Amino acid sequence: MSLWITYAWTDNQEGNFDYLVGQLGAQGIQTRYDRIQLVPGQRLWEQIGARISDNTLRAWAYLITPNSLQSQPCREELEYAVNRAIQTKNNVFPLIGLVTAGVSFNDVPISLRVRLCVSLSSPNWIEEIRAGLELRPPRLIDTPQTMYIYRVTQEFNGTNITTVIEIRPRFNEVHFWRVALPTNCTILNFGVGPANSRQTTGILQMVTQGGTGELNGHQVQVVGAGTVLTPGTSAFVFINGTPDFVAFGTANEAFGMPTQMEIQNLR
Repeated sequence: MSLWITYAWTDNQEGNFDYLVGQLGAQGIQTRYDRIQLVPGQRLWEQIGARISDNTLRAWAYLITPNSLQSQPCREELEYAVNRAIQTKNNVFPLIGLVTAGVSFNDVPISLRVRLCVSLSSPNWIEEIRAGLELRPPRLIDTPQTMYIYRVTQEFNGTNITTVIEIRPRFNEVHFWRVALPTNCTILNFGVGPANSRQTTGILQMVTQGGTGELNGHQVQVVGAGTVLTPGTSAFVFINGTPDFVAFGTANEAFGMPTQMEIQNLR
């Protein structure tokens, strides 16, 4: 399986494109691109046309980044590929957009927007490319999902690492929520706020703090409140260092301890 990739040279200054090629090659997908396929001193478009017309070439891909979207040669190469694909491959020649972080769907060229693009942020991106080459749907990765969404970020303030743990429900509302952490970590603050904001807002209602207990053989400290969590409103806990795990659950009543908790490993 061979794949031509159009890309902006500036996207390989730190080896990003070479990494992409290496990952595909390790999975048996042969990549072709200008540095190893085009002959210096010869007419560019005639060579590109010959490459895409080659029966051994399975598909054409465009590495879509802010740099390549600003590159006139990349845009011309893509349009040339579209025209040649229609003329020589009976319009079944795959044209695959490889979308990187920072690129909006509205920025994707129209000729690729009407096709299913591949996000390189997806853990299944190589399988999605392979499926495009083989003209079949991708095989999905069976990834078990937790009941709640966890997001952990860190910041260094010069002396210590502050870890911010964000937890929110996927669909429902959560009352009397509880967060359990190992007793060997220091909780600096906790509260609720808009999802993905890292900021707490308002005054907590029915606050629970200072309770301790045992969870799966670990001594834990429990904090929580009765302020409602929703898919758009998260619980935030700010602590020193990075704990091995965090647990989240609910209590049946205000100021009560949780009846059951979901454990999320952080290391």
